Amino acid sequence: MYSRLVARLKVWFRTPSGAALLSFLFPGLGQASAGDRIRGAIVAIPALATLAALALIVIFDRNSLFGLALNQQWLTTLLIFDLAAFIYHVFAIVDAYLVAGGSLPRKSAGRTPARKWAAVLGVGLILSGTIAVHGAVAETDASWQHALQCLTAATPCWVTDLHRSPGPTTIDLANQDLPNPIYTSSGSPSGPVASAAPLTTFDLGSLPSFTTTAGTWNWNPDGQLNLLLAGIGVQDDPSQLGPDTIMVLHVDRTTGRAALISVGRNNVCVPLPQGMAQHYATSVNGCPPYTWPETINAFPNEVLGNCANFPLYQDTCGQADDPNRYLRAYRAFEQVIGGLLGLTIDGSIWINPNGLSKLIDDLGGIDINVPTTVFDEPCGPAGTWQNKWHYCQYAHNGYSVPTGVTGVQRMIADAASSGGLQSISWSQGQDIAMVIKAGQQHMDGDWALAYARTREFSDNGDFDRAARQQAVLKALRTDLDPCKFASPGNVLSLLSTLSDIPYAFNSDMPITNPQDLQEWASLAKRILGGNVQSLVLDPATTGQPTVTASGIPYPALDTTSWARIKSIVAHSLDNVPVATPSGGGGGGSSC
Repeated sequence: MYSRLVARLKVWFRTPSGAALLSFLFPGLGQASAGDRIRGAIVAIPALATLAALALIVIFDRNSLFGLALNQQWLTTLLIFDLAAFIYHVFAIVDAYLVAGGSLPRKSAGRTPARKWAAVLGVGLILSGTIAVHGAVAETDASWQHALQCLTAATPCWVTDLHRSPGPTTIDLANQDLPNPIYTSSGSPSGPVASAAPLTTFDLGSLPSFTTTAGTWNWNPDGQLNLLLAGIGVQDDPSQLGPDTIMVLHVDRTTGRAALISVGRNNVCVPLPQGMAQHYATSVNGCPPYTWPETINAFPNEVLGNCANFPLYQDTCGQADDPNRYLRAYRAFEQVIGGLLGLTIDGSIWINPNGLSKLIDDLGGIDINVPTTVFDEPCGPAGTWQNKWHYCQYAHNGYSVPTGVTGVQRMIADAASSGGLQSISWSQGQDIAMVIKAGQQHMDGDWALAYARTREFSDNGDFDRAARQQAVLKALRTDLDPCKFASPGNVLSLLSTLSDIPYAFNSDMPITNPQDLQEWASLAKRILGGNVQSLVLDPATTGQPTVTASGIPYPALDTTSWARIKSIVAHSLDNVPVATPSGGGGGGSSC
């Protein structure tokens, strides 16, 4: 039986369709099967040469593959090579078909038409498969190039790809989405309450200087890596940069000791560096001159809309399509946050929550140990529909799922399999009431974002949320070996997440440079483990007073609390142990 099957296959592979299939699998095989071995060897030479060159590179210079995978020019060359390979592949298939057709004995005229059309159909299917294979390579190459370009694009791809125009340039204190007072849900303050006396005035000469040059980025000559992580809020206009999450990763590169420092998004009266402070020399909203008089998360949008106030990239300021618009906002925000903390910020990574949700899904979800129950539900003043769920001063429709109704449906399905640790009551549209109970949980992207983003009914609003955001970041690091993305042997593992990277991250640093990326990964191997200090700058710790706008109290900065913040940050690594390689399945401290 087996021998008969083999014999039939040998006969079939000498037919035009069989020979064409063999040359689809490897050019030249079909010609050899049809009886012309010399022609088959000649046709196979380009394919064999390509495989031999690839084998030599893998054996003797694997790192060059990693470098080429991050080289835009080489990836464009690969597209051209794929087109040439497609033409060569089609030639090999058609040639094998013709060679086999000419070598067969002539059949009786009565059977020729049926066999002819069957053979034509067969080779047509084979050619369709060839188009699909090379088309998939071209699509992957194009997606790879797009992802690399988007990571460091001057304008985030979640803006350009959605063809959205810039929105408002400022956000008023009174119109902040879901105001977050200093006061707890019980009504007692979590930090000092401002006295009737005005805030102290900042001396312009004591403010840090604004750096107006944008030189080549290098690996922090001060021996530190200070990286700003800004998670933008979910907004109708993706061109806006109002961050809900503001963290700084502060790392001593020599020892690997690290601190993850969270800054509340609703801080007001933050002192501005010289060079921009002069443009804010009037007291507004109770804030003294030379400070930003709105919540700090509104500042990047101020830069987007008023470039003249920020002396960076002034040569393009005011252009209709300013190529440095977002870079200016990134750098200005870095300097304001750096001045607040007393650090020199080396660069920033901006995170889009919708893209991050999908990226977490691509990675198979993350594991989080939830210490206390977290919940969110509609609430409002008496007489509102939200009040049927819960009473609160401000009308709130519940947790709004960033990925819309589709995300709600996914969360419902996941909650059903969580063993009761997750639950949802669907309010309307993408608004839900949800509960995340204490315990070890595996969360997909939507649930991880819900855990990190909600701040309703927690005792300390934004500051409790900041701690949960750090937990999500640490869980992501624990489940992911950074060297996986900086190892030549694992370049292809990026493919599954490639299409989502452009919509999750954007940075003003050269993070796609092969050498830099390997050093990034080596450093990441040592941080976000037991050697990282979690620090949330809560007004209860910093001693900040408050400023009240439209009846809402906000944590403010004065000279005393600013000095205390800088002191806390300066000593944030004092009790942190020296780092050792940790997490993600790797053994060494370098990749």
